[in-house]
Amino acid sequence: MKTTRNWLLAYIALYIASLYLFPLTSRILTLSLILAMLIEVPTGFFKSERARRLATLLTGVGLVVLVVYLLSSSIPMIISNISSFGNEIDRILEGERFNRLMERLPESVAVSVKDFLGSLNDMMIGFALDTARKVAAGASSWLTGAVLLIIGSVYLLRNKGNFSEKIVPIVFPGCDREGLRKFLGGFNRDLQNYVFQRTLIALAVGAVIGVGAFLLGIPHPLFFAILGAITNYIPYVGVVITGIPFLLVGNATHGLWGVFGVIVVLLVAGVIDGWVMTPALMSNRLQINWFVILVAVIAIGELLGIYGMIIGIPALLFIRRFWSDFVMSATMVSFNNRESR
Repeated sequence: MKTTRNWLLAYIALYIASLYLFPLTSRILTLSLILAMLIEVPTGFFKSERARRLATLLTGVGLVVLVVYLLSSSIPMIISNISSFGNEIDRILEGERFNRLMERLPESVAVSVKDFLGSLNDMMIGFALDTARKVAAGASSWLTGAVLLIIGSVYLLRNKGNFSEKIVPIVFPGCDREGLRKFLGGFNRDLQNYVFQRTLIALAVGAVIGVGAFLLGIPHPLFFAILGAITNYIPYVGVVITGIPFLLVGNATHGLWGVFGVIVVLLVAGVIDGWVMTPALMSNRLQINWFVILVAVIAIGELLGIYGMIIGIPALLFIRRFWSDFVMSATMVSFNNRESR
């Protein structure tokens, strides 16, 4: 048991080092594992092997199509609608009602308000240009990452049966096979449970955003539903990512009232995600306090950015399983040995 624990600690140290030495490769391989489990979520509803394979294939192809659709649509949507946001600010600045309001205010306050709105307009235009430059500069890296992610997921799905039989004995020599198999099997079940619960939350949040966009009369409600669902796999931040194009299109469609309506929809989606479904599903099913989950996501996100937020809960599950199987169990064995003497 001690040998197994030491090997696991060594591999954890190597993995942490790889996050800084080989950031793209290590992140892609980790996300491939999560994506492979996500692709397998629908297979739990089928019993026959043929149906399970077909569901895996269709889910994988569907996810690739959705991601390509979102990437090809969201960036042009953001850039094109930022100009309408600037036009809205210009319309406000040139409107008679706004000018009458400014005349009632002290001159220093009126000048500050106009400067703020002008700076906000310049900031949004700068954001659009900066986004365009980053997309152009990072296109090759994103494409490489996407290809590696798909290849890694397919490899893991095709070879998952051989992992415990062929790979584990090689990378964990001299270890307690039964204890290691118990640990890896338990951690795998924890991850599958997490991915399933996160999928339920993502579907609920996507549905709320899509229905909200439809009721507000905002174009492309299906696009925003899909975007809200997929970005929700980034805990607590996905709604914010979805909100950027959502707010811009809402402003382009209905002006400031559209912005207000979108904010209400995002608040409802955020409450359902963070205060209703996450505590009900994540805390109860994973048996981890919701505050601990929040702290883990924020802490690891602070170290590794958005990637850290994605792997925050899986890392917490690994730590809990490791502590239970190799620390608490060893403590109990030692205590029982002393009691028997």
